[in-house]
Amino acid sequence: MTLLLWWGLGCGGRIATITIDEKSTTLVEQGTLVEDLLGSFGFQDFAAMDITEHEELANQGVEPGDITEVRMVSFELEAIDPDGADLAFIDELSVSVEAPDLAAREIAWGEDFPDGQGEVALEVSAADLTDYVTSQSMTITTDVSGHRPSQDTTVQARFRLEVGVTARGALRKR
Repeated sequence: MTLLLWWGLGCGGRIATITIDEKSTTLVEQGTLVEDLLGSFGFQDFAAMDITEHEELANQGVEPGDITEVRMVSFELEAIDPDGADLAFIDELSVSVEAPDLAAREIAWGEDFPDGQGEVALEVSAADLTDYVTSQSMTITTDVSGHRPSQDTTVQARFRLEVGVTARGALRKR
């Protein structure tokens, strides 16, 4: 055990995991005769994110160079208003991450949103997102197919990242 800890400390290996939770809401306006198709959701809080400055990491003294790996562990959607709203107006949803000088990468997806189901957990990619998180900025975008709901519907997106940090990052503020 001592040898493993020493190896992790000496080689800059992952020694701790910090969980980051983010959320954003958007209003999906009801359909009209002219415009009924969906194209994307505007989760504005996910635009130009800098996860490296997130409070959870800053409180631990973690800097971008201390991050060894980043994995998305969950991405959920919930119709939060009006009461009883569901997500059945969505046929398919794809969530991607983008960053300067990096190709867009799909990180979550879902399809077949049943009637009456107001909350869904999307499938998530196991890809390491470190390059996106440690870039100048990271943007999360959506591509949606379906039809606008019969009434204005507020949708909340929530995701959780697990960030692996080196011993130096985990111990810096101690």
